[in-house]
Amino acid sequence: MHTNSASAASGQRLWLALAWCLAAVVAPATAMDAIDDDMAPIVVEPAKSATLQQLMTKLHSERLVYVGETHTAFADHRIQLQVLRSMAARPEGLALGVEWFQARFQPFLDDYIAGRSDEAEMLRKTEYYDRWRFDYRLYRPIMRFAREKRIPVIALNASKELTSAISRDGINGLPVAMREELPDSYDVNDHAYEKHLRETFAMHKVEESAFQRFVEVQLTWDESMAQRVAKYLDEHPGGRMLVLAGKGHIGGRHGIPNRVARRTGTDGKTIVRYTPNAAAFDQADFLLLADDEPLPPAGMLRVMLDERDEGVFIAGFGDASPAEGAGVKKGDRLLAINDIPIRHFVDVKLAMLDQPPGREVTVKLLRDPLIGGERTVELTVALAGAD
Repeated sequence: MHTNSASAASGQRLWLALAWCLAAVVAPATAMDAIDDDMAPIVVEPAKSATLQQLMTKLHSERLVYVGETHTAFADHRIQLQVLRSMAARPEGLALGVEWFQARFQPFLDDYIAGRSDEAEMLRKTEYYDRWRFDYRLYRPIMRFAREKRIPVIALNASKELTSAISRDGINGLPVAMREELPDSYDVNDHAYEKHLRETFAMHKVEESAFQRFVEVQLTWDESMAQRVAKYLDEHPGGRMLVLAGKGHIGGRHGIPNRVARRTGTDGKTIVRYTPNAAAFDQADFLLLADDEPLPPAGMLRVMLDERDEGVFIAGFGDASPAEGAGVKKGDRLLAINDIPIRHFVDVKLAMLDQPPGREVTVKLLRDPLIGGERTVELTVALAGAD
């Protein structure tokens, strides 16, 4: 994107919604030698910048808004929540489309939003910790707000079973039953998209023969999510949607946005939080500047777990494990944490979800009979932090 303060020919302006005044950044003097005639700086005038609320006022009439995320960046999710709150001021027909859940689990999201199930049941039934796995505390405020306001949450993602099969055998190798999950159409003529995928693929030490399957997986992800966004807009002519997904699916419009536009004619607007390592300023219609805030640290047992048919077992320990220090032994079966029964790995994640470093938890174990006869053991463990 070649832009300067007098570029009337392009007819485009780059808007930045700033969370604070942007200070001028001056490149080191040694970098001056690298400047050539192709350099096209972008000029930002802090005095003319907008707040996020002003941006949302500007987007008031938009049917479709995308906000990209780096999955582990808490600041990105806080921005997403603020955008959702602003759009919810006019709640009629508003839905939230998210990458975090796979479409086959839509009924369980519906139950959660309607108040027919609680958070723990929703996370279990959507298999969140097996399929998405990121710290749910990143997404919890968004999901709780949607539930409070009864905003439908639409699961956009393709199933892990489908994408894994394509990665292994390619689309042509899919069994007939699985082909029914494929999106209705693919755009394979976006050369900028393919170039980006080629660059991403090159970062992994994988045989070149796997590239076509890699492209098919990425296309299936993006086309599947775009199809579900389009379906909601088509079925709700007066409806609106906020789409939350990874920056790679939104930036530059090559992932989801262009594929929704192909199906519906609706372009929508894209928002991404700017970071110094961003590829380019034209990755979104609006770039936001905001502090990169860490998620509060989580308490840790520092144990390695093995889930079997009989339950969850202690398979080993991390460095300076507080569990090992408290007397937990390899081979113990984990029965409960703070009286929450443990039958599967997801139960451990749920029991530990709100536990900070330093807090004491009660761990109930079934000790292996080879370690002195089968018996139940209860221990108190003071949780460690990330360090």
